[in-house]
Amino acid sequence: MSIVEADIGDALVRKNCYAPHVFRMVLEVTSSNWSDDTLSKPEVYAEAGIPVYVVVDRKHDEILLHTAPADGKYPDPLRYQRGQAVRVPESVGVALELSVDTLLDGDGDGDGDG
Repeated sequence: MSIVEADIGDALVRKNCYAPHVFRMVLEVTSSNWSDDTLSKPEVYAEAGIPVYVVVDRKHDEILLHTAPADGKYPDPLRYQRGQAVRVPESVGVALELSVDTLLDGDGDGDGDG
């Protein structure tokens, strides 16, 4: 999931690729290649200047919030555990609070029908 500037259409570089300056936030859910999302991508997104990168780390059952990249690096991420909520930084431009449990489990109703 990403939150982008309204003029993202003007930032198309090539098919399905956009200039990084239009991204305010990127959120990813880890899969079997969780190390890409937790190790490699933070470096790439910080170098690109993505202001907020949220990782739903299912392997370690936590949420990582990377913010404020400087000199191509994010500071250590804030870590959120079950029972907590991640408040998205105001710089993203929306008031948004994300439940850690919902991010890790999906809709949370457990019946499998979404």
